[in-house]
Amino acid sequence: MSFNNKSVELARTVMNQLNPNLTEQFSTLILFLIDNPEAASSIRGKATIAIGSEEYIRRQAENFINSREPRAPNPPSTIPDEMVSFIINKYFNVPENELERAIELHNLSMGAENLIGDILERYIASIVEQHGWVWCSGSVVKAVDFIHRQKDGKWSALQVKNRDNSENSSSSAIRKGTTISKWFRTFSKKKGDNWSKFPKIVNVTLSEDNFRKFVESYLMSLKNT
Repeated sequence: MSFNNKSVELARTVMNQLNPNLTEQFSTLILFLIDNPEAASSIRGKATIAIGSEEYIRRQAENFINSREPRAPNPPSTIPDEMVSFIINKYFNVPENELERAIELHNLSMGAENLIGDILERYIASIVEQHGWVWCSGSVVKAVDFIHRQKDGKWSALQVKNRDNSENSSSSAIRKGTTISKWFRTFSKKKGDNWSKFPKIVNVTLSEDNFRKFVESYLMSLKNT
């Protein structure tokens, strides 16, 4: 089974039932997948759900919504390897009475780092969705985070990464040979940001200062809920 002419109508019906505020965005996303079926992500699970089927569209609508729910930074829940503390102590000369705090701070740092990419997409979405772009939340589209249908019917697609070294090989392979644009926020080998190179997709300036303000507001709202 695959997408057909009724897929957009079905997407609108499903999203109207689940969250009418996202109907336009989700139906636009399904329209993109009709034109680019190879970009549709599979749904993981025990039972195979055919891409383009009614069940597929309903499940992806739920993913689209759920991924937009606020996410708090969470440290790893796994128990640290005791050898990490041993190496920190013996090689980096961290005193034994400071090891527990060092591991705790490391875990907090990992929790924060794991969330930055998600908040980055939320910040960009808060701006560009006001100008007709759609945030492909829920990883519904392979290697694409934002899409836009131009007046001539052609599509623009953008992949966003937090750092210049954060794209994995599978994502890079999917993007190869396509017109998907790629942008990253920070550099792994030098200080500074890359906002000046952000694609001119809307007549609005995105910046590190505004991103910081967005992150602070986002985290404060999480603390107050």
